[in-house]
Amino acid sequence: MPKQHERKVVPYTKEQMFDLVSDIDKYSEFLPWCNSSKVIKRETRENTSIIIADLEIGYDQFVYTYRSKVNLYADKSRITVSNLDGPFKYLDNKWEFVEIDDDSSEIQFDIDFELNVTLFDILMRKFFDLAFQKMVEAFISRAKEIY
Repeated sequence: MPKQHERKVVPYTKEQMFDLVSDIDKYSEFLPWCNSSKVIKRETRENTSIIIADLEIGYDQFVYTYRSKVNLYADKSRITVSNLDGPFKYLDNKWEFVEIDDDSSEIQFDIDFELNVTLFDILMRKFFDLAFQKMVEAFISRAKEIY
């Protein structure tokens, strides 16, 4: 269903951006439509940390909690997310962080999802581009605040 790809060069290191995106417990402080965010479980494997997290997302009377599996790669180059439970038929997103120089990096964000809540899915498709842009800008604004 909705798919989006975004690429931005930012004046922050790839490690800073990776740390910001991987700090799931703080999402509700700055992400639009994220009412709460909580890490449920954390485990480490060879080159990956695996996090199970709940996010409550919503607007007005449309509020849903979904659980996702987040893979954080040890070299801080990539984060992948997949849906485990909640209002999505499927959700896949991927962040990639590429160092440009000592003070800047390129972030790439891909998302593909479909909701299993028909009315909410229709609304999300209609406003997806705007919502996606607001989400990406929220991460960049957060980086300006903390770095």
